[in-house]
Amino acid sequence: MIEEIQIDFIPEDTGAPYEAEDTFIEVPQHVADKICKAKYGHTNWVRMDRALPADLTANPHIFDYERGIIYFKNSNLI
Repeated sequence: MIEEIQIDFIPEDTGAPYEAEDTFIEVPQHVADKICKAKYGHTNWVRMDRALPADLTANPHIFDYERGIIYFKNSNLI
């Protein structure tokens, strides 16, 4: 007797590029300002999709991967 089995197809992850709206929770600007102000006392932050490598080397920063935001530790704008 032959038994039938069902196989679920799960596509392989092909890696980047991912769509920004699929990866990050869109946070309004005023919410990101409040988070940055509470953590560092200023509102110097940028969205990950708009950051340049030069910006990241000029100022220490922390990534918030869940929200897609980079918070800079120093208040000076780049």
